[in-house]
Amino acid sequence: MDCKCVVIICVFLLSATLVEGYAVPRGNRCSCKKNSSKINIMAMEKLEIHPRSSTCERVEYIATFKNVPVPICVNADLLEIKVLLTGKNRHLKHIKVIRH
Repeated sequence: MDCKCVVIICVFLLSATLVEGYAVPRGNRCSCKKNSSKINIMAMEKLEIHPRSSTCERVEYIATFKNVPVPICVNADLLEIKVLLTGKNRHLKHIKVIRH
């Protein structure tokens, strides 16, 4: 009886090393679910640019405004964002652009 229990435990322990784990897909983990299509560029304090990563396949633009406590996701195709990123407009020098 003792010998059978030892054999069963040994077989169980040896078979446990053969079991392999697998990754469970968690879905899309992007910060932005919806992008804003209108913004007040003069009220913007900073613009954060998050590049593509293993958890999100798109570049995200997150804007923080002076009077709004919650950051807002903005569309990268907006003319205001393109002008801000070129840095040619002297009226937009007060906005910090942070690239992560």
